[in-house]
Amino acid sequence: MQGTLIPVLLAVATALLALLQSTLAIECYVCNSLQDADCDASPNKEMLKNCSESRMGSMYSACRKIDVYVDFKVHELPPLKRVIRQCAIDAEPDRPCYYKAGFGGRVNVCHCFDTKCNGATQNQPLALLLPLFAAYFIRNAC
Repeated sequence: MQGTLIPVLLAVATALLALLQSTLAIECYVCNSLQDADCDASPNKEMLKNCSESRMGSMYSACRKIDVYVDFKVHELPPLKRVIRQCAIDAEPDRPCYYKAGFGGRVNVCHCFDTKCNGATQNQPLALLLPLFAAYFIRNAC
């Protein structure tokens, strides 16, 4: 009995450590559609960055997507729409999106708190299934 319990406990501990690591280091898409048109609608894997490896390190807790609209020519700059995706430090969970407008332009800013969440589509992390798998494995092993 004890011989089969140790591998099960090691598997559960490894899974929990992997889950903890994934919650500590958030990955976000980092790009600007002005430099790369793919950033607008469908960011690719090369744009995915581990935020903890960026300049502010572990201070990043969210991902951000900014939609910038310049509606008409302002200061010799043409009208445009730009998308900026980045790691974020100062996100507010109770206010995930906000909108600002001023003379000639508008900005819509949204924050999210899961890995890869500022991409074109929202992916549910498979890590949520990990506790169910562990419980099933433990139940059948004992």
